[in-house]
Amino acid sequence: MLSLWRRHTAKCKYRDKGRAWTKCSCPVWIDGEVNGERIRCSAGTRDWGRAGRRAADFEAAAQAGRARKLLPEAITSFLNSCDVRESTKRKYIRVTRRVLLKFADENGIVWVDEFTLEKLDPLRGIRPVSALTWSKELEVIRQFFRFCVERKWMEENPALKLKMPRDPQPADDRVPYSAEEVKRIFEACDSFGRGEYERLRARAIITLMFYYAPRISDVAFLEKSHLQIGGPMGDAIFFRAQKNGNPIWLPLYPEAKQALERLPLPRGAARDCKYFFWDGFGSREYYAKVIGQSLEAVFRKSGVEKAISHRFRHTLVNKILVNGGTLEDAATILGDSPDIIRKHYNKWSVETQARTVEVLRRVHGTILAHEKNQPANPLFSVTKMVLEVGVEPTCSVKSAGF
Repeated sequence: MLSLWRRHTAKCKYRDKGRAWTKCSCPVWIDGEVNGERIRCSAGTRDWGRAGRRAADFEAAAQAGRARKLLPEAITSFLNSCDVRESTKRKYIRVTRRVLLKFADENGIVWVDEFTLEKLDPLRGIRPVSALTWSKELEVIRQFFRFCVERKWMEENPALKLKMPRDPQPADDRVPYSAEEVKRIFEACDSFGRGEYERLRARAIITLMFYYAPRISDVAFLEKSHLQIGGPMGDAIFFRAQKNGNPIWLPLYPEAKQALERLPLPRGAARDCKYFFWDGFGSREYYAKVIGQSLEAVFRKSGVEKAISHRFRHTLVNKILVNGGTLEDAATILGDSPDIIRKHYNKWSVETQARTVEVLRRVHGTILAHEKNQPANPLFSVTKMVLEVGVEPTCSVKSAGF
């Protein structure tokens, strides 16, 4: 049987009335035993009546064999179970504690299993963030509730039914670089910054991105031991994708090898520093941001519109696909999953384009056969005359019978 008691604050004038006093606004706690298990936790409210209803719900769930978990405790368990990088961990903390827990407090939600789709619906409306930010937050919220379902703290994941926003990245942002734009970016490497140190480093980074399209973090922490010279398959370079841990072995092109050989030792680094760009000290996340800021300066110097490092990935995928490579080939080279490559780049695939042409051939026949077999079309004739002769037609569409 569960009972309620007041946890009087130090300033409460009714402290001498005892724990059963109901006429103050101090926090209410639940205490007792259910099925031989001791229960002692906060009711998450200062209202005695509401606390009584929550205690009854808690007792009913315990007798039915369902575990109940307070939201703060569930969040703590979730964060302790996450084996991720520090930057990712901070994102999880922000979303679960500063977004989800704050929302629950404002709406009187204490237990994890109190969340329903209806109660979660207003969350998006009160978040003044972009579609891209909300999509990332919703992924974390779904992951948290999945963690709770797996531990039987709730029966279903209500966040799965929240609508994920449409792809917030415009399609034109995935346009690959043209040869002229790449040339301008390389030229900017030789003139940006204050001296040769910055320019050699910038050229090496851009060269690696042009040939292999790694992420900024993968370049920033590239180790010298990741070059294999004179191996059984020739010279090779190895990347360990920082985002997903995928290993990537690729051929080492002479231009990339030369750019790395010309690199000066990172400032402040020991002579035996094992990295090409990083000195090995300080926060890895902070250093990745420094590299990103340097690249932004190069892109500004180049004058290329919408130039970002990620467009090198779009450029390389485009080259792979239009030269007959498969989506799986592109995924292996970039260290991504085939599903991600298929989602964003399927339109560039030669296989997809050939399949489209073949389907339309079966529907309409070839273009040559179509021109021979179709009856004379006055509108087609007039249009053809305009294109070939370059004169204004003497009849209109209406007079041609359309």
